[in-house]
Amino acid sequence: MTMTDILSFGKVLSDPTRVRILNALIESDLCVCEMVDALEMGQSTLSAHLQTIRQAGIVDTTRRHKMISYALCDEYRPIVLAVFDTYRESIEAEKRVKRDRERIHARLRLRKDEKCVLGPGQLDQNSQEEN
Repeated sequence: MTMTDILSFGKVLSDPTRVRILNALIESDLCVCEMVDALEMGQSTLSAHLQTIRQAGIVDTTRRHKMISYALCDEYRPIVLAVFDTYRESIEAEKRVKRDRERIHARLRLRKDEKCVLGPGQLDQNSQEEN
C-alpha cells in the first residue's frame, strides 16, 4: 500500500455518507438500487460517493445487465473491518446507521435467488403494500 492509497482511504473515511456506504457493504454486496433504497439517498449523490470509494480501490464492481453491484475488495475488506471494529461503539450509536441497517436487511429480503431484481424505490413501495 502506497502513501497515495492511505490518503485515498482517509478521504473515503472523512465523509459520513461514505462511511455509511462502507458500513452497508460490510453487511452484504449491494447493487446501486439497494443502496439508494437502504440509505435513502438519490442515485446521483450515491454515485458521486461511490466514485470516490471506487477510485480509492476499496470496492469491486460487477455488472449484471443494467445493474452494478458493489463489494468490498479482498485487499481492503480486513482493513475496513478493523477500522469499523475499532469504532463500532461510536458507529452503532448513530441513529442513521441503525436505520440504514434495518433498511438494508429489509431490502435484501426482496432479492430473488440472492440477486437484486428490482429497481430503486421498491423498499418503501413494498412497505406500503404490506400495510
